[in-house]
Amino acid sequence: MKSEARLQRALAAERAPRRDPSFTLAVMREAEARRFRLQTANGVLRSVGIAVAGSAILVPLAGWAGSDPAGLQDGVLAAAGLIGLVAGARLMAARAGALLRR
Repeated sequence: MKSEARLQRALAAERAPRRDPSFTLAVMREAEARRFRLQTANGVLRSVGIAVAGSAILVPLAGWAGSDPAGLQDGVLAAAGLIGLVAGARLMAARAGALLRR
């Protein structure tokens, strides 16, 4: 039975409906699936951020290693900035998650 029909039936009843364990389990499964999807998406985004920052380090090292030390220095500093940005974002996300769980 759909949840809307169940709600309408419960509102029209004279007394509270009998407990339905299958309905309760279905609600719990849906909530758990939603939480799992959110955590999976967060994990993928964090991994992508770290991979982008790591590849930003490799590009300047491969291209400018012997020919342009000044460019190499700029590239490494930019990559370090990206890593710092990703690390800061991860820290803020962890702190926000801890506050929301309270």
